Amino acid sequence: MKKRLIIHNGNISIGGQEKMLIEFLNILDPTKYEVLLLIEENKGKNNDYINEIPKWINYKFLTSEKLMEDISLLKNKKNIFTKLYYSILLKKKKNVAIKEFEKNLNFGDIIIDYDMGLLRNLHKLPLKSKTLIGWSHAGEGTLPKNKQKRKNIEKYNYIVTINDVMKKGYEKNLNDPKILKINNFMNFDKILEKSNEEVKENGEYIISVGSLTENKNHILLIEAFGELKKEKNIKDKLIIIGDGKEKEKLKKRIDKLALNEDILLLGQKQNPYKYMKKSKLYVSTSKNEGLPLTSIEAMVLQKMVIAVENNGTRELLDKNSIYGKLIKNEREDLKKELYYFLINDEERKKYEVKGFERAKNYDRNIVKGEIERFIDEL
Repeated sequence: MKKRLIIHNGNISIGGQEKMLIEFLNILDPTKYEVLLLIEENKGKNNDYINEIPKWINYKFLTSEKLMEDISLLKNKKNIFTKLYYSILLKKKKNVAIKEFEKNLNFGDIIIDYDMGLLRNLHKLPLKSKTLIGWSHAGEGTLPKNKQKRKNIEKYNYIVTINDVMKKGYEKNLNDPKILKINNFMNFDKILEKSNEEVKENGEYIISVGSLTENKNHILLIEAFGELKKEKNIKDKLIIIGDGKEKEKLKKRIDKLALNEDILLLGQKQNPYKYMKKSKLYVSTSKNEGLPLTSIEAMVLQKMVIAVENNGTRELLDKNSIYGKLIKNEREDLKKELYYFLINDEERKKYEVKGFERAKNYDRNIVKGEIERFIDEL
């Protein structure tokens, strides 16, 4: 008899966690499982990964496209009455989503809360006969500040983490859930296949991929690169792939540096791999990462990674910078390492080889068996 899984996630738009959800769905065996995917937000044309959901998996949106459009239109408005209406719509979205989720509880007895987005509402759901798994992609395993969420987090039967720091944090702070670590993983064949597509950009460049948010810290990279251009007259360009609320701020900084032809914001791309493959090296300036997926993807394509040190990059590259170069969250440190590895090809190539070997630990074929064993024992 097949196991029936209910999987919950916030949305299906472009993002690291959403990308991992698609990878997760694609390793599940249709001969062993029946799956209902419940997606909280219907973002219409921005449901970027919708066509990558395996055909055998049923999915439903918990909120309407119209409601999400209304919320999006009001998000950044400053009028006090508009702000009030925005907060009312947000509350409505949460209430509608949890009611719709409850309607589908009879599908199965195993619930995988892939983004832990149910955390705020677990006390509202009849879950006594269910096995509940929270999949934690960020943080250090600390307890939520909200009192109700702190109570709710104990309702999970299991919490899966993606790095050791997170696992140790949850083990220290929680009593009831069983904590285990399962690595994120990559479909190497798909990455390599997509990387072979042609790109229009000419010349040598370094690259960074990620949402344009404050945490991703692209301003550090732009400023360090701008100073290198001025001080060392490097010929390389900088390409940044991604979109987000920091976009205008980054554009203004590039304009001020007069580097519009050298720093290119290419926006969101469903296939960043073809750009990665042609790049000279990969840079991650994120302040915090659970596990840096795009860095792993760059390593699969045998690109050296330079990364600001955080829990995720430390675990991936090793605290002693064995598989890539860890740096401080400082402009001078980034400038120094960027310049060194741009002009020292042989040193960069050493990291390309080591990084590729390290990336093999995140091959889907290795992790697939681990995930299946976990689910089959539930």
